[in-house]
Amino acid sequence: MTIIIRRERRVPTKSTTVSTSSTGLPKWRQSPIDLAKTATWSKRFPPLYLTNYWSNGGTATMTNTGKTGTMQRIYLVTIEFSGRAQPWMRGGPLGNDEFQFTNIAFRWGADNSLGAEHSIDGVWYSMEAQLMHWNTRYGSMDKCFDKPDGMAMLSYLMQVVGCPGIPDNPSLSLITNNLASIKKMGSSTSISPDCLLWMLEACKGHGYYTYPGSLTFPPYHECVTWIISPVITKISVRQIDAFRGLYNGKWKNISKNNRQQQRLQRRRILFVTDDAVA
Repeated sequence: MTIIIRRERRVPTKSTTVSTSSTGLPKWRQSPIDLAKTATWSKRFPPLYLTNYWSNGGTATMTNTGKTGTMQRIYLVTIEFSGRAQPWMRGGPLGNDEFQFTNIAFRWGADNSLGAEHSIDGVWYSMEAQLMHWNTRYGSMDKCFDKPDGMAMLSYLMQVVGCPGIPDNPSLSLITNNLASIKKMGSSTSISPDCLLWMLEACKGHGYYTYPGSLTFPPYHECVTWIISPVITKISVRQIDAFRGLYNGKWKNISKNNRQQQRLQRRRILFVTDDAVA
């Protein structure tokens, strides 16, 4: 498995495909799931290219936001970029299609041992950072939600280590030190545009998981190729408590915003590695 980090600027080619987004609840490829060894096969893919994620240019905006479905509202912390070339990825399980970054969202739970949405062979983690991308072949993100290959999620698992007083992860401080500025639901703040530098450590890992799934917020469109790093990012108690200290629309702390795990439904999970036979 090879992940190649690139900083070149590319202009995506837009398709003239006309389509509409799907409606209603999906049926068989829901996310998140447990990445169980018994359902995982090793696979070799071409390199996965990541470009423009660590640029110092432009502006990064962090927002305390919410997404509403027919039955519930999910509260999220998201980060978007403007005034710069957007990050994008291709290769690996994505083939030659280019997937453009739209935002990164964080998911956590009330318990430090059960907050990430995905788990690895029954082992749970504290938090999960999910980078959402759309397939530029379809021309716009709105046209991607009813396509099985319309979206791609690049996901990183995080774990609280130590006890209160343990130093923060400095790479994540660009984000967590600014959460106090968006305590109110709907508020935003500007942060350093190189706020994704913490991803570099996880990109040094050997291999990643991938499987076909869905969005984990309403209406749960089944349009996602998930790519999940097995390298766990360490965070402090203070840093995760900064997320839990945010308020929802009713001025209550957002103690959790993770979705419960879904059934695998005979799907095959792939672990992408250069050691795989094929």
